[in-house]
Amino acid sequence: MALDDTVPIKPLDPNYKPPAKDEPGAKKAETVADTVPLKPLDPNYKPPAKEAPKKAEAPLAPIKPTPAAKVEPAGFKPETAADAWLGLLAARGVEYLFANGGTDFGPVVEAYAKGQNLGWRLPEVVIVPHENMGVAMAHGYAMVTGRPQAMMVHVGVGTANALNGLINASRQNVPILFTAGRTPLTESGALTAARNNYIHWAQEHFDQGGMLREFVKWDYELKHAEQVETVIDRALAIAKSEPQGPVYVTLPREILASPFSTQLSAHSTIAPASPPGADMAAVKETANLLGNAKLPLLITANGGRTVESSRALAQFVETFAIPTIHYRPRHLALSTEHPMHCGWDPHALLKEADLVLVVDCDVPWIPKEGAPRPDAKVVHIGPDPLFARYPLRGFRADLSLTGMTPPTLAALAARTKKDLVEARRKKVEEISSQTRKKARGGVEPMPAAITGKWLSACINKVLGDDSLLINEYPIVLEEMTIREPGRYFGNTAAGGLGWGMGAALGAKLASPDKTVVCALGDGSYMFGNPSAAHYVSEAMHLPVLFIVANNARWAAVHRSTLSTYPKGFASTAPKPPFATLEPSPRFEHVVQASGGHGERVTNPGDLLPALERALDVVKREKRQAVLNVCVEAGYVKTS
Repeated sequence: MALDDTVPIKPLDPNYKPPAKDEPGAKKAETVADTVPLKPLDPNYKPPAKEAPKKAEAPLAPIKPTPAAKVEPAGFKPETAADAWLGLLAARGVEYLFANGGTDFGPVVEAYAKGQNLGWRLPEVVIVPHENMGVAMAHGYAMVTGRPQAMMVHVGVGTANALNGLINASRQNVPILFTAGRTPLTESGALTAARNNYIHWAQEHFDQGGMLREFVKWDYELKHAEQVETVIDRALAIAKSEPQGPVYVTLPREILASPFSTQLSAHSTIAPASPPGADMAAVKETANLLGNAKLPLLITANGGRTVESSRALAQFVETFAIPTIHYRPRHLALSTEHPMHCGWDPHALLKEADLVLVVDCDVPWIPKEGAPRPDAKVVHIGPDPLFARYPLRGFRADLSLTGMTPPTLAALAARTKKDLVEARRKKVEEISSQTRKKARGGVEPMPAAITGKWLSACINKVLGDDSLLINEYPIVLEEMTIREPGRYFGNTAAGGLGWGMGAALGAKLASPDKTVVCALGDGSYMFGNPSAAHYVSEAMHLPVLFIVANNARWAAVHRSTLSTYPKGFASTAPKPPFATLEPSPRFEHVVQASGGHGERVTNPGDLLPALERALDVVKREKRQAVLNVCVEAGYVKTS
């Protein structure tokens, strides 16, 4: 059944005449949302009393297209392609240009200086001394605001340095307009900005975009000045279309320096594609399965990507009493205290469930550890439910619904009977309560040595309602109490290390009124280019608390070895091969070079006071801080 079978198409108005372009009263093309208003799942629905947040917060904006700003012809008269490029970035809603410059930047530097002198509206430049950290900042900004920003790096070598961060952004569907200069095209010197440095020969690629094409949605090389508007508008439209992701544009130096005379449009000439909507026949089939299920299970990793998505999922599972697992979550869809929140590992409930709903989740279970019952049905839901860009992904899918989480769940709820819901509600609430009680230790009693679990409990105790938590591996989620959506951001599915520090700075740039706490392993801290990150924190006045869980190990490396060879030679080695980081650096000294507060903690009794001191530095003194917390080396798998 197609949409035509369920939604009658309105006849065209024979007297309708389209208004003139950009006329204020111009009629907007109707979408499904205009003709089929989404009804609330239950008009009498009220969230559980214990779910009420302690303090009301303004919701984080869901991902929406950024309105285009009007280009003022009288104030903005670009003379070169570089002029037009910078001015149009700002006009199209790009607030920041994260930059790591090189010899290809000459026309851009000149254009920016000219624009500043003439009072043009320009994106603010953020100098990032390492490309991977810069991509992580753009990632962090977009994941909080939903608005893609731009970055420019130095030709192919800068692109190569940024590739790790772009893989993270790609797998996490984060929109970024990523650009790089391109080695000058010409040798003779006849053209402005032709080759004039010995590196211009060795740096040229046969195909500069080839190294990252697998991880961007679209790439292109600017070939003529008149293409500037089309390339920017197309790049942003593709980046913001679901499933979202980064795009790449290379900018040859001669083209940037070439004359520009094209008339620019006041608004973007290309709108993002409308979000995908689930097929109604598949929705009805899924609703029938859910209505007859005795013990359904919902598994998600990205269901809380936006506040709207989080609230829709929370209302859905509450209405139908569905136990919910956040498996390796990048966002939290439910409060950690929600009565339908049943923990962080799906395998125990997976073997009992007769229906499994996989909502915006790339890896819902580990086949070696468990799988759905043979007679159970499995339904995947999301903007790309099959994760088409993953080369191999064989999780069973009896149905796959392509659609955004809020409208898909609303459509499903409207067609599902509730006959069996109350029969399982008490059981699910008991599972939820017992799971929390069993897994959560809290800060008492104090251990003899600091463990990752106890460190997480202490961090949880000092986090305020205004905090954003950026987690690159060490946080044990069983210890956390996070009630509101948009407050937790976990490392990406690709696991490219070095994401956390830059993402935290980007989140702080996007939310200056929030207290941003970044939890890192010692390996993640070193991958995060700490000297570059602390420089940006000081230069941009972005105070963040960085907490390093320092076990002098790459624990994930040894944990993987133990899971493969549990009784092998490596299991008895006093120092795990390939995973030992000793002697451990004095991380607390690194931040001091950029005016920050650094402190090393080895005694459990000193941890809470040290956390409070560091938070005071960040919140009151507006300086960054690093706590180097020495923790026991442990290899037990956690959330």
